[in-house]
Amino acid sequence: MYENVKAELEKADLYIDGNWVCDPDQSYFDSVDPSTLELTGVCASASAAQIDLAVDASKRAFKTWRKTPVSVRADYLWKAANAFEKKKMEIAEMITKEMGKVLGESLGEVNVVIETCKYMAGEGRRLFGESVPSGSPDRNILMVREPLGVVACITPWNFPVALAGYKILAALITGNTVVWKPASETALSAKLFTEVFDEIGLPPGVLNLIMGSGRTVGEKLSMHKHVNVVSFTGSTSVGCKLSELCSKTLKRISLELGGKNAVIVLEDADLDKAAEAIVKSAFTTTGQRCTAASRVIVQKNIASELLKKVVNLTKSLKIGNGLNEDSDIGPLVNKNQLKIVEEYVQIAAEEGGTIVYGGNRVHDLKGYFYEPTIVTNVRPHHRIAQEEIFGPVLAFIEVDSFEEAIEVNNDTVYGLSTSIFTNNLKLANMGARDVESGLVYINNGTSNAELGVAFGGMKQSGNGHREVSYHAFDVMTEWKSIYTSY
Repeated sequence: MYENVKAELEKADLYIDGNWVCDPDQSYFDSVDPSTLELTGVCASASAAQIDLAVDASKRAFKTWRKTPVSVRADYLWKAANAFEKKKMEIAEMITKEMGKVLGESLGEVNVVIETCKYMAGEGRRLFGESVPSGSPDRNILMVREPLGVVACITPWNFPVALAGYKILAALITGNTVVWKPASETALSAKLFTEVFDEIGLPPGVLNLIMGSGRTVGEKLSMHKHVNVVSFTGSTSVGCKLSELCSKTLKRISLELGGKNAVIVLEDADLDKAAEAIVKSAFTTTGQRCTAASRVIVQKNIASELLKKVVNLTKSLKIGNGLNEDSDIGPLVNKNQLKIVEEYVQIAAEEGGTIVYGGNRVHDLKGYFYEPTIVTNVRPHHRIAQEEIFGPVLAFIEVDSFEEAIEVNNDTVYGLSTSIFTNNLKLANMGARDVESGLVYINNGTSNAELGVAFGGMKQSGNGHREVSYHAFDVMTEWKSIYTSY
């Protein structure tokens, strides 16, 4: 259908068993730049038969890859790090064209992939087992980690290569093989990521790329009898559905899901520092982060002063195409996400919230641009304070005390990230203890995770597994106990 694609447009086919493939009647979907609404390229949509081919290739490759020395597997990751360095700008520009974030953020994301390659290559040497003393005089007992097999990685569009890197590289270094289903919005970025591993000579079948709708591809992978692990990042509703599907075969699944993250600001806090962190956490990536700050929980006696500082900083942000050097905020990823944001802002007003800044689509620009929006007079039970929006909308909630702030923070189904601003050491430590969040930041924003530190949420923000560190190996490996009598 798209064999005569214009030269300036990108085309992404499927990558199966070491080859870029497409059927004669392959169906394709469009990749559209959310800043310009222009076509960036076209991407192949995998059929059920092609999904089976990818899984079968991965299963065959596993037989050899699992026995490949970890030092050799690590060498591939080091080669990948060097290759990503050379393709950094190309990948970053494609990320910006596909999902809209500003180029500086996209470059930072590719840097994360490079560093993750190096980190996982090193951690492969530390896949330690255990030696356990035996109750018998003539017996040795060893506990070792073993790879599980085919890992299906299903990744979102907001961090199309970084989040993929966390999953894929952890799977590869532990001896698993991968079938990767990226978000359709960023399939061209996924193609560039996969090209790196093709170029460095990763053995055929070890990494396979299949694209298409989540409903078709994601659900089939979750039910596939030869897929051993599913690693998913996305919405809580989809995560629950995939978990249900995996449960039918007792398939292991790792879920990194949504959040309703809050910045708690206490009366003794440095308000300039807090305001800067709030604006960065709320509006970077146009609020399209699972760790984005969408609530400010502030003590009443400082609320007015903090609000003024946050509004002034927000006013200085420039909205525009992410490829422009002076842009601070890009567009929302697509028309549907724009509609969701518009609907939530309307709901906020209907529930009694006051829009003190923003609240409108940017009609002067062609793409899916929306103003960073700040809403006050929000009550903890309002929908804007309870539901994940995934856009540049920030709700201010006033409280009387530290204790009430913690209660309001915990009063959602989510538990991903919480920031606490205070100069009181006791309150900082009490807050870190009492908030129901997998990530806690003291005097910092909600989106400041570092490589090598376990990342994940509590409650409906995940299912207890962790990524971004060697703790991901708990998902990717199985313990085997070996008894040797002599």
